[in-house]
Formats: sequence, C-alpha cells, structure tokens
Amino acid sequence: MKIDEQNFIKYLQAGKEHALDYVIDHYLPLIKGVVLKILGPLDINESPKECCNDILLSIWKNAKKFHGDAADFKKWVCVIAKYKAIDYYRMEMKKKESPSLNIELTLAESIMYENSFLEEQEEIQVIISSLKPVDQKIFIMRYLLDFDTEEIARQLEMTKSAIDNRLYHGRKKLKKDLGGMPIEKSV
Repeated sequence: MKIDEQNFIKYLQAGKEHALDYVIDHYLPLIKGVVLKILGPLDINESPKECCNDILLSIWKNAKKFHGDAADFKKWVCVIAKYKAIDYYRMEMKKKESPSLNIELTLAESIMYENSFLEEQEEIQVIISSLKPVDQKIFIMRYLLDFDTEEIARQLEMTKSAIDNRLYHGRKKLKKDLGGMPIEKSV
C-alpha cells in the first residue's frame, strides 16, 4: 500500500496509520506555521507542541467527516489549526489574566465542546464554499492565512479597493447566511 497525494484521504478515512504519517510529513509545517503565528507572541514553550498534537488528533478523529479533494483538505487543516490555536491562545490568556481560576472540564464537557467546535467549523466551511471561487480565495488568504489586503491585491492582480469591496460584501453575505450573527473582521 503506497500512500500518495491521490489516495491519502481515502486511507486516512479508513483509519490507516500510514495515511496519518503522510499527513504529518506533508502538513505539519503548515500546521506549525499557523500555530506559531497565533501562539508565537505568547512566548510559551509547551503549548505549541500540544496544540499541534491536538490538531493532528482532531484530523485523525474527524477524517471521516471530511469531503473534498487534496486542495480542500489543506484548507480544512488550516481551519482546524487556526481554531485550535485560537483556543490555546484563549486558554493561555485566561491563565495569565486569572491565575487563581483553574477550570477543569470533565471528559463529557470536553467532548461536547470539541464536537460543537467541529460542527461550527464545518458550517463555516460550507458557507465559505458558497462564495464565488475568487471570493473564497480572498477570504482564505485574509482570514486563514492573515494576509493583508495589499498583499492579496498584489497576488491576485486586483486593486486594494476591489479586495476591500469583496471582503465587505462577503462578510455581509456570511452574516446573512449565519442568521444575522456578527462577523468579526478577524474571523
């Protein structure tokens, strides 16, 4: 069984550990980049490693829920990495703000929290996929990869105002699709 770009998703969903090795070999640098971008300013040593492990575990446990090709898989991994890193960031900030507050979640609470988190991510992916392809690119570059609008404009050979306009209308559409929930500029 040779795992490659064409079949790793199928084997990952079938629970083959070699497919997870493939994911680690090919996506760990991307995951680390996302995690370090978010957790780097906190200057903590162990949390980025734990966060990367949690991300890989989440990918492993939820692989069957993924639907799409390798390009979609990369986006899916970025979304999981970003939201896990944000969760770690929030936990670290809470530790710093109130060291006496020590909240321990029960296993059931943790599972419920993770399930709701993954459902939310899937919902966001579905909503983003409803945008035009160019708008999807712009949203991913802006909100998942944290590019500024000038960089996006340069890479897509568009004006900065066109990018700002597409982001504005995209946020407006997403807000409508989410039932009026406010969309933060830093999603």
